[in-house]
Parts: sequence; C-alpha cells; structure tokens
Amino acid sequence: MTPIAGASTHMCTHPRRGSAFTLIELLAVLVILALIGGVATSRYFDHRQRAVQAAEAGAVRAVSAGIAQYLYNASLHGRTGYPDRLDAVAASVAANLGTPFFDRVLSPAITADWRKGTTTNQYVGPTGTVYLYTPALGTFVRSTTTVADLANPPPASPTLALTSAQSWTAGGPSSPALAPGVFVGSGYQLANGIIEMTDSSNSFTESARRTVITGVDISAGSFTLGLDTRLTNYYNQLNYWQVYLVQPGTNLALSGNALNWGTAPPGAKLVTRDYAPPEKSNGNWFTYNNQFTVSAQDAAIYSQIVVVMAGSRFPGQTLSWRNIAINKN
Repeated sequence: MTPIAGASTHMCTHPRRGSAFTLIELLAVLVILALIGGVATSRYFDHRQRAVQAAEAGAVRAVSAGIAQYLYNASLHGRTGYPDRLDAVAASVAANLGTPFFDRVLSPAITADWRKGTTTNQYVGPTGTVYLYTPALGTFVRSTTTVADLANPPPASPTLALTSAQSWTAGGPSSPALAPGVFVGSGYQLANGIIEMTDSSNSFTESARRTVITGVDISAGSFTLGLDTRLTNYYNQLNYWQVYLVQPGTNLALSGNALNWGTAPPGAKLVTRDYAPPEKSNGNWFTYNNQFTVSAQDAAIYSQIVVVMAGSRFPGQTLSWRNIAINKN
C-alpha cells in the first residue's frame, strides 16, 4: 500500500501497560485486607466474650435453680436447710481431686469453665468474676472480691495485747514472753491498734518517763525496726525508742528514769536508738525505720531483741505508737 502523502510512517510508541500491580496498589490492598481482618477479629472476640458472659450468667441462674430444687427434694424426705457447699469437697482438696464444681446441684458438664476460689464456698466464673455461696441463706451471688484479691489476700492483722506492769524480766515466770503484737508497759493503754500514753505529769521531769516494750527472739543478721509515732510538743515532752539485746534474767524498769536515752541496764546491749525531732512533733503520725545488726557472737550471748519506747507528756498532750515491727532483712 502506498503511504498517504504527508502521513508519518512512525508507529505509536506509547508503552503498553502490563498486568502487574504497582507497589502503591499492593500497599493499598494490604491495608484494606488488614482493616477487614481487624474488624473481623474484633467482632469474633466481641462475639466470643458475649458468649462467655452469657454462659456464665446462665450457669449462675442454673445454680440458683439447682439450690432451690435441692431444698424441695430435701423437704420431701423430712430434711431442712440448703447444701453446706455446692461441691463434694472443700477448697483445700478440690484441685487435687479434680472434683467437678456444683455436683450437688447441677450436672458436672456445666462447670467445665469454672474454678474454685480460695475458700470452700467461693467460685470463679469463666469471665473471672467471683461468686459466693452462703449456705445459711441458699444464695449464690456475685462477690465484691476480685480475682486479684484471691491472688493477693491481705495479710492477717496481728492480735495485739498490752500488759500493764512496772517492770519486765527476760524469761521471768511472771513476765509475758515478748513477741510481735505483745507489749508490756507502764502508763499506756492499747485501743484500735494504737498504744497511747495515759500517765501525765505537771512538770517536765525525768521521773515522769513511762515505757512500753515489745520484742522477738534473737538471731544473727541484719534487721529493720519500723514504727509510727506522734507527739504534741518536742520541747516539753520526751519521745524516743531504743533497741536492746537482753540476756535471760535481765530486768527492765518501765517507769522512771531507768531506761534513759543512750544507756543500757546490766545484762543488756544497746544496738540502735532514734527519736522524733522538733519538726515532727505537731501531733501527726510519722513513720521511722531504723537498721541494726546482731552478730553471731551476740546471738549466742543474748536471748531476745527488745524495743523500748519511752516518753512523757503534759495533760492534754499526745504521745502514741502504732505499727511496731522488727523484721529480719
């Protein structure tokens, strides 16, 4: 064919676009897939969580109905009262025996996702919610206790006791054996965990000093004495504490000037001392920690570690102690 005059014989040279995705297109697809996957995963877990919650609520209703049925059946046989617990064994052995929960009121199949709490009538649902069964009332209700509470139970509050005496003798037949929470004192009272000085003086004299003591059996090592104290006026009150190592038979006078600052009576060794300074004598509580060490040699000679808390006060003033403890480091 003869080319048309004036027409170009050059073919179109625009590149043909291939079928592959560009990098931007690939990234866009990945982002879209990730968003879709995230939404799907979120909906799955949300759906699963609702299912777990619904199953737990259903189990609670079933347990309550089972308790009521137990009572009806018991009454047909002339018995009264609700079951003493919902499973066959107490909490202390349930885990070891693999005993199904609620087997007194329900089929074991419904309890697969439940576990026992730390007490006989405590149960934890699949959502982690703690429930409490009360045998006297036949109730099975949500508890204010949490799973964190079960894992970290509060420490038991020590039972405190204060004996009033004018003196104390280490190992003496008429003197209490000192131990955490056991106090002996002159002119003090114990109320709500607070040791409060009751004796007062009309003049600032050393004879007005009163003492309360506590202690532990001796052993070698490093220790920390912790206590809280408050006083009203540093300038006309005494407030200090000292730690002694005492030998058997050592006598400590708990009133007057016998246990004055920086001294130790016969049979005792002073290992640390401290006091509440002027800026901390405003009637507020302040916490103190004092470190001391007992050598192996001293542990062989002495029998007890004794904390001596001494002070005085005028009428209307305050001198108090609380949270006194000797802890081995």
